Amino acid sequence: MLKTILLPLDGSSLAERALTYVAVLARRCEARVILVQAVQAHTLPGTDPSGAQFEVTSGAEEYLKHASGRLSADGIVTETHVYYNDPVHAILDAATRQRADLIVMSTHGRGGLSRMLYGSVADQILRRARVPVLLVPSIVEHSWPADGPLSLLVPLDGSELATEALHSADLLTEAFGAQLALLRVVQPVSYPLVGEGYAYVPFDEEAEVADARRYLDDQAARLSGDGVRVSTNVAVGEPARVIGEIAREQDVDVVVMATHGHGGLSRVILGSVATATLRHTTAPLLLVRPAAVHLIETPPRHSEPSNSAASVQAGEPVVTVHLTSTELELIEHSLRALGHAPGYDYGHVVEARALADRLKQSPHVKMGEPVAAR
Repeated sequence: MLKTILLPLDGSSLAERALTYVAVLARRCEARVILVQAVQAHTLPGTDPSGAQFEVTSGAEEYLKHASGRLSADGIVTETHVYYNDPVHAILDAATRQRADLIVMSTHGRGGLSRMLYGSVADQILRRARVPVLLVPSIVEHSWPADGPLSLLVPLDGSELATEALHSADLLTEAFGAQLALLRVVQPVSYPLVGEGYAYVPFDEEAEVADARRYLDDQAARLSGDGVRVSTNVAVGEPARVIGEIAREQDVDVVVMATHGHGGLSRVILGSVATATLRHTTAPLLLVRPAAVHLIETPPRHSEPSNSAASVQAGEPVVTVHLTSTELELIEHSLRALGHAPGYDYGHVVEARALADRLKQSPHVKMGEPVAAR
């Protein structure tokens, strides 16, 4: 059961779109809401920053007081906290100190509609938060019912990591008596360029769909045994686009997903399905980072400094994926192919190439044998 909800705000109307959803959650769960704003003053070098710091802090306190008043008017218990810090550190610190069960935030704040999610505050929180995050995309117009059940769309890919999204769905089913719609998207194979031709990857769509149906039926049977109302659907296509289309067609209230499915490498090769879904869905997106994806603190590399954007950074999740040498070769070619694919941000292309070099030079790789890529 939700007891504490953390709501980061930044003074923008886009960020305040999350207020409506927080109000419904807090009333139904009888949860308290912690409102947080991070501020920083920008002054000229050599000038006294104290006045500017006081001004932005006082402004944030007044703003949060007004925002919390909107919730308090509905009988919701609130607290406000102003941080003189960057937003990511402020949100993560508040979530830990206040023992938040859920973070609710808009995907766009000061960055506006043109800002890409990668590198944004929302993306950093998704990578590092230890609790589920409910994201409200800027395009969302869907409102939740004041009473009655919520309809949840839960995309699953067959992995143990992805099924942890069902545990996050429990946060809403307990309070709302939610109805679950399980979805498995079978993605057609794309053939990576190898040398002067294309690598052949066997793909039997009929068999894949049948396997997906069996998997969802097993999940549905288990949930039904626990008294949950559940339906299943198998579709073929590009996952993020299909998820968005079905969410609109079924007019679902929330899409619930894990932030990692088959592993960390898939995020770089294909782009995160969860991240891409934000561009297509018209409903809030509840995301959970599976417990199996642990955070590590990487010690400084004094002897071999690296400027690679793909290098493992402190606080980044690390996933071990066991691959054959053939699979590793396909991944390397796929990563390099991103440099010629239209529509990719140049920064991501650089990261992909750097990762391809790391994989090729990895001391763990022994050709002809299964390997563990990190």
